[in-house]
Amino acid sequence: MVLRAMLCSGGRLGLRTSGYGLLPLAARRSQIQRVSLQLSPLLINGAGPAGVVNARNFWWSRSPAPEPNAPAIPASPAPTQPLETGSNNISMETATQVSPTPTDEAVVTSPASDALVTATTDSASSASELINVIPPLQHGDLYDLGLVSWFSPAGWVRYSMEVLHVTTGMPWFYVIVVGTIAWRLASIPLTIVSSRNASRLRPFAAQMKALDEKAEKADQAEKLEIMLRKKQMTEKAGVTVLSSLGAPLAQITLQFALFLGVKGMVTLPVAQLRDSGVWFLPDLTVAGPYYIMPLVVAGLANLQLSLQKRDMDPSRPEMAHALNVFRVLTFAFTPFMAAYPDGLWLSVAAGLVVSLIQSRLLQVPSIGTKFGIIPLTNKLSPIPATETFRLISRHIQKMFSAGRQPPAQRLPKARSGRTSRR
Repeated sequence: MVLRAMLCSGGRLGLRTSGYGLLPLAARRSQIQRVSLQLSPLLINGAGPAGVVNARNFWWSRSPAPEPNAPAIPASPAPTQPLETGSNNISMETATQVSPTPTDEAVVTSPASDALVTATTDSASSASELINVIPPLQHGDLYDLGLVSWFSPAGWVRYSMEVLHVTTGMPWFYVIVVGTIAWRLASIPLTIVSSRNASRLRPFAAQMKALDEKAEKADQAEKLEIMLRKKQMTEKAGVTVLSSLGAPLAQITLQFALFLGVKGMVTLPVAQLRDSGVWFLPDLTVAGPYYIMPLVVAGLANLQLSLQKRDMDPSRPEMAHALNVFRVLTFAFTPFMAAYPDGLWLSVAAGLVVSLIQSRLLQVPSIGTKFGIIPLTNKLSPIPATETFRLISRHIQKMFSAGRQPPAQRLPKARSGRTSRR
């Protein structure tokens, strides 16, 4: 039986090599697979004829089935580089054709890859959004930025703004407005004290002005005597030295603290102030391009000067000239004011509105009398701005002419000795 099997295999191998390109592989693929499964282990593990490599095997007849009681013949040891049989080649090619390797196009266009790319893009966009989001302000953030100090009035103002924003959750536009109004309302008692002292000292204004003119030409002893007489006048009017000096000083300190406190927040700047919460003033840390807030501040300042003119002493006409100068300066400094952020001028404008309201209320006789403010009977007469500028120009010309005056001519000295004879 062994000899028969060897002869069959040799004849079939010869047919295989001779019929290598006669029949196409695709037409007999099913038949080849059936034949490869029916081959005996001897034929599968056996080596082909020498010199035949990668030869295809085309079977067109079925080999006889092996006898069931045939003794098993051990397979010969495989050489170092065994030749591949036709059945092995056929099975490998069949497996290769049945399960093709995935191409790059299949990977790119697969649903899993599309989902991965989409998830990566979404995560990148989410990360960029998280980076651009400004975290809300918390207690102690301004202290960490170095804006809060318990030894500075400006630090107190900033801390009050932080507490107001964190506790109420208001946008920064309203925080600055409400905080400024609160601090200006806290200074109303100082304003009342200053107005009351000024109204009480108004009847002694002429006498004090005469004493001041006398003190300019007096010696040290006379100056001390003039100071003593002025102190007696203030006590007679019911005004103490502490109230007459302390109230205006405290009021000025509070106004400067409010100005510097807001200025430090908007010029650092605090990142949360970039979102003001209103559409017409979105960023409080930058200056507006159209000078809107500086012009608003200049207009409110002129209204404040108009109200203060009613409280000025009519016996001092020079104050009317000073008001005209301040009116011009408010608009002349508008380009310089535009260099600062709008958040600063928002605070200044809110403070001026409070000053306008309290000045107008205190000028009402019934309200002023309740606080001890003596109303004025005579008003300061207005002076045209042209007259003010003529006065200033004459003063400047006088200053320059005094500096350009030629030195006084000196008489020649008489010569010593004999006089000349004619």
